[in-house]
Amino acid sequence: MQKIVFEHVTKYFGGHRAVNDAHFTIEEGEFFTLLGPSGCGKTTLLRAIAGFYRQEEGSIYFGAQKINDVPTHERNIGMVFQNYAIFPHMTVYENVCYGLKARGIPKKEMEQRAMEALELVELTHLRDRVPSDMSGGQQQRIALARAIVIRPGLLLMDEPLSNLDAKLRIKMRSDIRRLQKELNITTIYVTHDQEEALAVSDRIAVMSEGQIQQIASPQDIYAYPQNQFVANFIGTSNFLEGECMANGEEATVHLLGGEFRLRTNKTYQGKVIFALRPERIKLQANQSDNTLAGQIESVTFLGEKASYLIRLAEGMLIDVQEHAIEPHSLRKEKDTIFVNLQLDKTTMFDQSGKEVLYRASF
Repeated sequence: MQKIVFEHVTKYFGGHRAVNDAHFTIEEGEFFTLLGPSGCGKTTLLRAIAGFYRQEEGSIYFGAQKINDVPTHERNIGMVFQNYAIFPHMTVYENVCYGLKARGIPKKEMEQRAMEALELVELTHLRDRVPSDMSGGQQQRIALARAIVIRPGLLLMDEPLSNLDAKLRIKMRSDIRRLQKELNITTIYVTHDQEEALAVSDRIAVMSEGQIQQIASPQDIYAYPQNQFVANFIGTSNFLEGECMANGEEATVHLLGGEFRLRTNKTYQGKVIFALRPERIKLQANQSDNTLAGQIESVTFLGEKASYLIRLAEGMLIDVQEHAIEPHSLRKEKDTIFVNLQLDKTTMFDQSGKEVLYRASF
């Protein structure tokens, strides 16, 4: 278990900055996720940590030790990859023992540690099976056991669940989280799946085009996005354009034909962008103050919630979600509805989408 420090790490491929000035710290025992779309730099950063890539600028520290020039095999890391990388001709037990043999661990200790690792991933009863006879979830557990059996100071996981079906992924992410907490091992996890990141992480770094956009807990990433990219990538948001006139902190906002008042964090005049989460918007059968008229264009029942696509009078389409809906109480297509945007529960960005002018306080 160790702290990982990144000091202005930059990695180029040709003239392209795959990672641009990464500067942050991962605490001891933390489950830290690098999240972003394909090509954003998250795997490149993970490979720099592992020693597969050498960054052109900046330094990486494991605790107080600078590891820029330390070869991969001396970094004391366990790794789990998307394709598992297990040996098909070896038994489960032999796969798990592989790293211990390479380290010259005595046979008796090796057997004890291997069986402990298999017990943690619930595979002791399959120790003599070969991976080719096993399911994807079981193969992933073998890869996990092989990574943790060497007792690494750092565990790296690169899209480890992407080859599993949806139901198994939910179970495996829960198992990985349990195992990580049980071992109290610093873990860096790479994924493009925002739901997966929200479910397992202590903190998340959202990346785009090689740059870290925001680092925060799952709750804060979702509730308090730092810019429009984060609001769009994490969860679902409706983006509405308005006009803001702020005198000091008192702002009047014109939006979809209505006039609203907010307290902004600075004086600002010009176009603004609101990010509204679908579940924060309220639907009403009757008109009242701060409501806008609309018509339900489509209804999607999703079990624990219903999703409505609503066309407002100005022509804008918005997504609204209601949770814990009884099937017989679903609203109907073509119904007229009144929408309370609840702007006090939104985030308002400047015209560029890069600066927060107002955010809700929950």
